[in-house]
Amino acid sequence: MKISNTVIRKILEDSAMSLRLATVLGIKQVSVEQLAKRESNKLLHIAAVNVYKEFGFTEDEIIEKEDTKAILDTI
Repeated sequence: MKISNTVIRKILEDSAMSLRLATVLGIKQVSVEQLAKRESNKLLHIAAVNVYKEFGFTEDEIIEKEDTKAILDTI
């Protein structure tokens, strides 16, 4: 599981969203933006997911599902 590119873009473009994330995660806004640029899994913290839902995202839009077939092909 990883955070979707749609949510990453929204974090980087919407300062209200990145500020809200910073508040609930207890970090600085610039740190949230850096996490987004790195596509960090820390942005999938349950508190962060609740913020995404506040901003109108569904769980399917938040989490980018990995292609199961591609994973199995690597085994």
